[in-house]
Amino acid sequence: MKREFGKKGLWGRKSLRAWGFAVLVSAALMLPGTGISVSAAGKAAVVQGQQKEVVPVTLAAAVLQESIVYELPEENSAVIGTALSGQALNICGQTADGWYETVFGNGIGYIRSDGAAEIAVDDGMAAALAQQAQFVKAPAGQPQVTEGQPQDVAGQPSYPAAGNLIFAGDSRTGQMGNAVGGSQAWPGTAFVACFGGGAEWLSGQKAKQDIDSFVIPGSVIILNYGVNDLARHNDYIPLINRYAADWKKKGATVYFASVGPVGENEYGKRNWAVEYFNGQLNGQLDKSIGRIDMYGYLTASGYTTLPDGLHYTPDTYAKMFQFLCQSVGR
Repeated sequence: MKREFGKKGLWGRKSLRAWGFAVLVSAALMLPGTGISVSAAGKAAVVQGQQKEVVPVTLAAAVLQESIVYELPEENSAVIGTALSGQALNICGQTADGWYETVFGNGIGYIRSDGAAEIAVDDGMAAALAQQAQFVKAPAGQPQVTEGQPQDVAGQPSYPAAGNLIFAGDSRTGQMGNAVGGSQAWPGTAFVACFGGGAEWLSGQKAKQDIDSFVIPGSVIILNYGVNDLARHNDYIPLINRYAADWKKKGATVYFASVGPVGENEYGKRNWAVEYFNGQLNGQLDKSIGRIDMYGYLTASGYTTLPDGLHYTPDTYAKMFQFLCQSVGR
């Protein structure tokens, strides 16, 4: 089922074949020809002096209600954060006693498996999730270099400064990129996205590095974060202001594209909250940062969501892309 909203003022319900969360996980993982291998062997997490086996899995899951994320698969371990209702997670392991291992921010955490529901994804999305988990789990200082990935003379991964136009955001940004054919179809355009990404991910060094790898003088950067953590506007504002000041010194122009509307969903996300988030960022971001009213555009022109009510159909993503490009004169 898909859900249509907008100028008709009516719900439209039509059959829709399963369309997975195809997302470009990060700039460092967007190169063609990248191979992925997922080990079948489990690893052990040490809990209270005892080893607990964590079996590798690759799946996506949506948080059913606000859940604590722990450092280890044990409720007595340190708390590293909170996964919000409706937030999409990259699940990369599970234990026999009901814990999921998940990518969280720039690291790994654990949540109770009964607090999240699996989301069906296609093979391409599963491969992207596996890549992201592999990268996050890599020891510091050991770059993930896979067959077919370009190298510089020092043996480090070498990423092309692909773009004059850089889209940075969460799974909506990644899905938009896939809907229009990605960087292959649009040379000079980069899509830097993190599945389930929000303020936690964006604030990490890795996220900034991913975007920086594409910034050249004259670049245009369009940021579109927030749907996963609408209550964290006070975290986004100083973060985006700081990043934008740095990118401006490098000769880039920065825009904030407002969070697009949501449809009916079971995660407690409502358009009044989207509007409040957008209003806070529009009012408090530095005046040097351009504003693009994605919310107003989709509300006026109409949009269609997937059954989850949070993500859009390929047609809606395609017109989003066209609108954003036109908004910055591309």
